[in-house]
Formats: sequence, C-alpha cells, structure tokens
Amino acid sequence: MAGLDRALMTVAPGLAAARAASRIKAEMLNRRLNEMRYDAATGGRRAGTFRDSRADADAAAARRGVMGARAHDLIRNNPWARRAQDVIVNNVVGDGILPKLTGGSDDLRAEGRDWIERHLGTTAIDFEGRQNLYGLQQLATRAMVEGGEALIVPIFDSRRRSEIPLKLRVLESEYLDDTVYGPSREVPGNTVFDGIEYDPDGRRVAYWIHDQHPGTENPRAGGMRLTSRRYPAGSVIHLYRQDRPGQMRGVTWFAPVMMAMQDLADYQDAQIMRQKVAACFTAFWRSDDTNPGAGPGETLSPGLIQKIGQNDEVVLANPPEAAGFDEFMRSVLRSIASGLGVTYEALSGDLGQVNFSSARMGRAEMDRAVSSWQREILVPLMMDRIGDWFRLAWGFADPVRAAEIAALGVKWTPPHRFLVDPAREIPALTDKVRAGFASRQGVVRELGQDPDRLLEEQIEDRASADAAGLVFDTDPRVTSGSGVTQARPEGSRPLIEETDDE
Repeated sequence: MAGLDRALMTVAPGLAAARAASRIKAEMLNRRLNEMRYDAATGGRRAGTFRDSRADADAAAARRGVMGARAHDLIRNNPWARRAQDVIVNNVVGDGILPKLTGGSDDLRAEGRDWIERHLGTTAIDFEGRQNLYGLQQLATRAMVEGGEALIVPIFDSRRRSEIPLKLRVLESEYLDDTVYGPSREVPGNTVFDGIEYDPDGRRVAYWIHDQHPGTENPRAGGMRLTSRRYPAGSVIHLYRQDRPGQMRGVTWFAPVMMAMQDLADYQDAQIMRQKVAACFTAFWRSDDTNPGAGPGETLSPGLIQKIGQNDEVVLANPPEAAGFDEFMRSVLRSIASGLGVTYEALSGDLGQVNFSSARMGRAEMDRAVSSWQREILVPLMMDRIGDWFRLAWGFADPVRAAEIAALGVKWTPPHRFLVDPAREIPALTDKVRAGFASRQGVVRELGQDPDRLLEEQIEDRASADAAGLVFDTDPRVTSGSGVTQARPEGSRPLIEETDDE
C-alpha cells in the first residue's frame, strides 16, 4: 500500500492526499468506536426492542389519524383515559383563563370589561351558541389532549354594529383536510402537506379545512361529498403541543400510554370475569346415583337444611383469588400517570398512601407541567390570538375609537393553583410578601385572580361596610392578625347611633 501511495503521489498527488486523509479519518473513527462506545448504540438482543428511526416529527407520526381514532375510543370506553383528560383540562383551564385589558383610558378599559362580561362571558361568543369563552377553552383543550390538536376559526359579521361581531368555532383535528397534497392550486409556488399550505420559505400561510366533519352521518349539504376550503393562516388557531423542533402537527397526548391503558383495561376485565366464573361454583355433589332425588337442590340459600343420601358427599368450592391485583393496578396506573404528566393520586383518586409532604411534592411537579401547558400553549397560541380578534371586532362595533381600541393590551390570568393545605400555605405566601420575596399582585395572580379586580372589590366592600356602620373581624383596620382590636377607621359610622339623651 505504501508503494501505491508513493506512485500516486508522483502521478496524482491530489488523489494520494485524499487517500491519506480518508485513512486517517477511518483510523480515528475506529479508535473512537473502540474507546468511547455507548451501550445504547450497540446492537444485539438487549437492543432488539428499539425501533431506530431518524424520521422527523411529522414523518414519525404519519399514522396520527389512527392514533387519534384509538384515543377517541379510549375516551369513550376507558375510565382511566376519561379521568386523565378531565384532570388535565380541569387543571389547565379550570374555571377559565381570565382576560385583563391594559393601557388606554380608565373609561375605555371599563367599557372593555363590560364587553368581556356581556360577550366573552356569555354564549354570544360561541358559533353554536352553547359555551362562553371559558367553556370554549375547555372544549379546545379537550380536543387537543384527545386528538392531538384543535382548530379554532373566527366568524366576523361587521354588519352587526350593536354588538361585538365575533363568534368562535372549535373544530376537531379531523376537520383538517390532509388529502390536499402537493403544489397549491391557489397560489403558484406554494406547497400543501397534510392540509397545511406553506410558502417557498417553508412558512405556513393557509389551512385547508373541511366544511363538515368527515365522520358525520348527517351531512348538512352536498350529500356525502366532502369539500374543503382554504383559510388564511392568520384566521386559524392551530392548537397543539410541539414536542420536537420542526413539528407541524400534533399527536394525541395518549400516544405513550395508549397500549398500557388498553392492556390494563383488558387485564381488569379478565380478573372480573375470573371472579364471576369462580363465584358461579358453590359446591360439588358426589353421588352414587342410587337415589338422585335425595341430593341438594340446584342452588343454596341461607338457613337451608338439605337431606342427602347415605353415600353422597358435598364438597364446597374454593374459588381462586386474584393475588396482587391491587398492587399491579397501582403500578400500571403510576406509569400511565407519569406518561401523561399528572400525579397518580389525581388520576386514580387513591389517597390512601399519601401524606401532606408527599402530596405537595407530587403536586408541585404537576403544577410545573400545568404551568408550562398554560404559558407555552394556551396563552400564546390561543388566548393572545382571541384577544387580537376581540379588539378587532370591538373596533368594528366602534369605528370612531378603533385605533384606540387596537392599542389596548390583553393579559391572561390562569385559574387558581390548587392548595393542598391552605392552613399552611396561605401563611407561607403571606410571609413571602412580607419578606419582599414576592409581590402581592404576583401572589394574587398565582392564586388565579385579577389583582385590579380584587382591589376594586375590596374597596367596595370596605366602603359599603363603613357606610352601613358594620365592622368585621376580617378587616385588618379593626382587628389584627393576632386578634387584637385596633382603632375604628376614621370617618366610619358607629355600630349604634348615639342620641342626645345618651
């Protein structure tokens, strides 16, 4: 080989140099494989269950429709799946993620709060007229958890000047027409993949959405023929959890635990059937058949005295027990809860093995997951967009102040955090504020309330109590936290009006 290298150096020095460089690289790679090998990268029997794939997120989830259909079946028939969905939705949305207007004049914000209560807080916001904004939040989150994604489209009617001309329609992932594929028939140069249209730079610019659910049994129009239309990306909220860079569509949240849930349901059914079969055997009657009428009847009843033959024998059955059933169920449910990001106690309702410390530690980890779903998915992808549409529709209703309305900001406050033991946690929050480690407004938001609205209600409560001459021991101006009575607030009326005679 050395002679060949010398000959090539003479006639083809470039080729000789390339051969030498390749040989050096091969030697370095071989050395790294021998000296720095990861066990996880080896083959053999232990790694036989791995399914190696370097597909991107959407290629790996090419059968997301099948997984979504199976998730629908789980929600319909599996109590653990339904419970898991309820736990996630009730913690992420709860009573609703509340809007708060910022900026602008006090009068404009007050009018905006009135519109929020009259429109967003009522079924006027729902295209189907059944949910308020907070119900739509729950509906969209349920669809995202179950099917992996949800679509929300606004419907504007600028002719309705007397009210906010905005309604929202929540759609399941099946509405996205993934049969539209290839070059766009609307905009040359654009490409459609899985029902989403991209420009030449790879940015999503439109969605192709069915006019009706593909699985409906009662089409509203057009017979059984499905049609879809193009919606600009700015008029569609595509709600899903992005687990990998470049992921363009969502996957059901039950994907990692779907098989375990189904296996657990099958195992539970088998154990129930085993006990039902075992319970059918009460006793066995052995007879010499010389006098069959003298034996026991077909069933046993309480207090029964049964005459049997001299040569007959009755042996009571000993049905088998499902040993280890409870521990096995707990083990699998813990695995399922871990895969979904919730606590075992929340999923199962089993509180028999927890105390305050363990419950709080488990809850703290779940709270972090819930907070990330709120702050990284619902608020930026859904609520901020709805806030923009609300201000736009309000501008339609009040064109004179449309520019001033558009300059308003909208902040969203998630629902209050669940307190494991309020008697311990509320004083801890109070100490944080007193020590300067947290602001009062921050703690109020942490508990799921709007600080400004809470302050307004407190002012109203105090003013009403002072005007009526009422004093409550919850008023810190009157009673301290340790129960010591303090001076009466200046200007407040006495509890009993004094007369001249008195």
